[in-house]
Amino acid sequence: MNPAEARPREGNQTRSAILQAATQLFATQGFAATGLQQVADAAGVARATPSYFFGSKEGLWKAVLEAQNQLAARIVPVAFAQAGAQPDRAALIGALVDATLGFHEQHPEFLRLIQWSELQGNGLIHEVPTHGQAVETAVHAVQHVLRGSAMQEEDVRHVVLSVLGACYAHLVYGRTLGLTLGLHTDVPAFLTERRAHLKRLLLATLGS
Repeated sequence: MNPAEARPREGNQTRSAILQAATQLFATQGFAATGLQQVADAAGVARATPSYFFGSKEGLWKAVLEAQNQLAARIVPVAFAQAGAQPDRAALIGALVDATLGFHEQHPEFLRLIQWSELQGNGLIHEVPTHGQAVETAVHAVQHVLRGSAMQEEDVRHVVLSVLGACYAHLVYGRTLGLTLGLHTDVPAFLTERRAHLKRLLLATLGS
């Protein structure tokens, strides 16, 4: 490999390292408490390097959200593929629950970034195209589930918010309300029970 070919590859690797470091720091500390020096240190690069690739902390935050929402937009296509051709409502709901919870088990930083956006009133997420795309896939999935049901005339946006709230509840409240209720949300047996519960709950609610 000649030097001209090596430079773009090294640049991509550096950019990826910065993005990965920023994702973990933003998810742990939020936008306000994270500085570019911290990101540079975690990525093993010079202080000016994150700005070189992303322009500013705001630009880096949006790049992190862009990448995370790009991953989240795959949840529904994965669920539809798992459900198979012409699935009934129960099979589709089951596949959507499995794909949603499976995604968050693999990418816990996604929900933390969303929570930080809420807590800190950071509206930059609305400047991220993949966020809107990910939400639209959820709307499409719920519309498909509601087709032919008694709830098909409901405002699908409210249904999406309610469904996602149910799916995320143990991730948001597990260490507070969950423990108060005697639920140990970090135990594998709980996660198995939670998946089964959500499938029954959503089928009873959306499937009538």
